[in-house]
Amino acid sequence: MTVPVAGEAADGRGTGPCVDLHLHSTASDGTLAPADVARAVADAGLDGFSLTDHDTTQGLAEAEKAARELGLRFLPGAELSANEPGRSVHLLAYGFDVADSGLQAFLTRYREDRVRRAREIVERLQAAGAAVTWEDVALQTGAAAPTRAHVGRAVVACGAASDINEAFRRYLSRGCPAFVGKEPTPPKIVFDHVHAAGGVVCLAHPGRMHGEDEVRRWVGEGLDGVEVVHPANPPAVRSRMNALAGELGLLRCGGSDWHGPDTGRRGVPGWAHVPMRWLEEIGRRSCREADRQPA
Repeated sequence: MTVPVAGEAADGRGTGPCVDLHLHSTASDGTLAPADVARAVADAGLDGFSLTDHDTTQGLAEAEKAARELGLRFLPGAELSANEPGRSVHLLAYGFDVADSGLQAFLTRYREDRVRRAREIVERLQAAGAAVTWEDVALQTGAAAPTRAHVGRAVVACGAASDINEAFRRYLSRGCPAFVGKEPTPPKIVFDHVHAAGGVVCLAHPGRMHGEDEVRRWVGEGLDGVEVVHPANPPAVRSRMNALAGELGLLRCGGSDWHGPDTGRRGVPGWAHVPMRWLEEIGRRSCREADRQPA
């Protein structure tokens, strides 16, 4: 049983200094540059954050520089893609050595697979009657690796859907005509690569499709923590995951999963009221005190 501590509500959310440990930028499928994400965090009155772009660390240097200038604490992060038959498993990696050659080689393979996948999605969209080209997707992607969100924005831009939710509903979600899976990557492979780089791994938004049984199984394979607070986690899931973290000695994280303004995503930076203590605990368990006070 988890005993609430000073500065935390019963489900773990902070009532004192708070951070946001789940944010995206234009380095993946967010709409703000990494430095602008840092400014949005500061404008929200938060004390620190982690940038967790999909399968990349490209925005971390810019985000950390902006964090220091703004007096924010910063924790390097990434949201990494794993999967099991029939479902995706999103994993939040924190506190790793960004320069680790093994991790960067792993991320390069991720990027190559994202390009392969996006090209195949475009082919399937065209077969389904949506007049989307690879150039349309590239226009949305910029320098980032393509994601389904980028493809969805291209679908909207070409008039094949009224908004990105319809694009996913009609074409891009699992079971739809243009869905394409990622390269098979069991969660343990992600755990091993992140641990080798000195980092830790938390299960992202378990309220979407993962329960206690999966958490317990993945803990046996190397999972370090769970995302307690997320827009997709209802109160019952938050309380259950917070209690499970206490029972199993897991790290806790949480965040808004914000992709920028006007993206149709729920939440804003700071919505989750994640206590600073969670960032500090992750920093102590990972390879470097990247959550150190700004210079």
